[in-house]
Parts: sequence; structure tokens; C-alpha cells
Amino acid sequence: MEGTTIAGKKTARTGLIALVSLALAAMLGLAACGGGGGAAAEVSGEDRTNAKQVIMAAGDLFTMMDMGLTDADSPATISQDDPAYAEFFDKLLQYKKVADLDVQDVSITVSIQAVQASTAREDSTQVNYRYAVTEASMNVNGVPVSYSADKGFSKN
Repeated sequence: MEGTTIAGKKTARTGLIALVSLALAAMLGLAACGGGGGAAAEVSGEDRTNAKQVIMAAGDLFTMMDMGLTDADSPATISQDDPAYAEFFDKLLQYKKVADLDVQDVSITVSIQAVQASTAREDSTQVNYRYAVTEASMNVNGVPVSYSADKGFSKN
């Protein structure tokens, strides 16, 4: 019985480490593009912050929800007007700092990478997916904003 408890803790710890590393990667990626620059200068600080909150929340939800997307679908674009992703966008609009924003017309493109992870059993592995938002467009509080991992934020 004790071995099961230790194995369960090890699996939980491994999963938590993977989730934290994905969240950090998403935040660092957004922080890198959030600085000054040509396109980013067009979007006010508040509008950029609001759009960044939506993108960070979407990144969190991609890691927490099983949307049926795999690396074979990469890059995948999901849209707020697609009924297949209604649950995702319902949760996104209720998410922490996003719930107070008026968010509409969202379209998000993600790259998806498959990663083999060891499980508690020595002889088995599982596939986890890493999602990186590469592009997004949305209206936040009436302001049309676009995001590109290469160029940062700009007004539509």
C-alpha cells in the first residue's frame, strides 16, 4: 500500500512540474513580446495588458482541458464562433482576470508539440501536449487587438 502512495505522489509531482513549466514558458513568451517595439507601440498599455490576460488564460485552459487537439493538428486555429469550441470559450470568458473584460470575436492559433513523459510505472510513458499561442485576434473592451509571437501586439 505504501508503494502506491509514493507512486501516486511521484506522478502528481511530475504532472505539477510539467504544468508549472508550461505556464512559465507561456508567461515568458508573452513578456518577451510585450516590450516596446514597432507594432506593440500602437496598442496602449491597458489594451495590451487586457489582451495579454486573455492569451495567458487561453494558454492555461489549453493545458487543463482536453480539446482533442494533438500535434497532428498543429498549427490549430480555434474561433469563438465555432460551436466545437464553445466550452473552451465559455470557460475563457469566466476565467479569473478575463471575467471583468468584454471579450468578443476571438480567434487563437496554437502550435502543439507532443512530449513523452514517464509515469509512476517504470515501464510506461504517456504523451502530454504543449501548446504555444502563436497568433490571436480579438476585441477586448471594444478595442480590436492582434497578437503574433513574432511581432507582439498591434491594433487590427
